Amino acid sequence: MPETNYVRLKDEAVTGVARRGSVLIVVGRVLLWMDFLLVMFVYVGLRGGSRFWMWWVISEALLALVLIAVGTRMRARVQSKETYPRRAA
Repeated sequence: MPETNYVRLKDEAVTGVARRGSVLIVVGRVLLWMDFLLVMFVYVGLRGGSRFWMWWVISEALLALVLIAVGTRMRARVQSKETYPRRAA
């Protein structure tokens, strides 16, 4: 395909990775905010003898932190590639 603009295709692929990283960060933040709402059930559950809500909130918080870390790493990797492009040998 002689009409294909490979530079543009490469740029679109890079912005797609950055967008995916941003989406992971947003989903992680939403999960953390949901945890803040669910914290009230932790005390009620512990007082009633159940640890379900405690483990639910802890596991959801860990998942959110992992999503935020992965998303941040994806965006940083894309930004570093845009800042310091590789030279052709």
